[in-house]
Amino acid sequence: MPPASEATAAGLTFREQMTGPFAMGVTDPHEGARIGRRTGWRLTLHATVTIGDMAAFVAAPQHPGTLAGEIEFPGIVERLPFRDGVFQLFAPSKDPDLTLFRYEAPVVLNERPHYLAGRKNVRDDPGFDLWPDTTTLDVRLHDGPDAGGEVVGAGILRLGVTDLVRLLLSMRVLHPASPAQAAGALAAFAGLFARNLVESYVLRPRARARRTG
Repeated sequence: MPPASEATAAGLTFREQMTGPFAMGVTDPHEGARIGRRTGWRLTLHATVTIGDMAAFVAAPQHPGTLAGEIEFPGIVERLPFRDGVFQLFAPSKDPDLTLFRYEAPVVLNERPHYLAGRKNVRDDPGFDLWPDTTTLDVRLHDGPDAGGEVVGAGILRLGVTDLVRLLLSMRVLHPASPAQAAGALAAFAGLFARNLVESYVLRPRARARRTG
């Protein structure tokens, strides 16, 4: 029987779909997107994010969850399923001004293990970039079971407005002990998201301005 703390921990799950131009035989997502737009090749990621314990998710620096779902590759009729993928929200990077959303999925393609590694780069740049930063996923497809393998394809996926609405409508709290705990889990996720957006697009730019002013 699980410990009491695990038995009463509330989690969260939601579905997210991102799609965009993609090409095999390239290593740079922007180059893959250019080729994909010209050829009509697209990759679509159908993912279910699962956060088992919202309190632990908020407390962990990498804010980790798990990813499962299916991938539509150009030229392949059937969707390829995957499980045991990686999800991270506002994970720190080596650049103090940059945090990352990570989506990583092990998948079998042409009877060989491959690994799709995607990241959203959250950082304040000139102009209004909050929306594109949080909805644009640069992806690289690696040959092998992890991101250490050779890159054999790349592209750029995006979350559209309709996709965002579907994501929000798909949110479900996992094993809440009460309606209040369910509301608390949703509030904790929303609060984490909002705090990090303020940190990324308001507080860090002001700090940079003070340092360089």
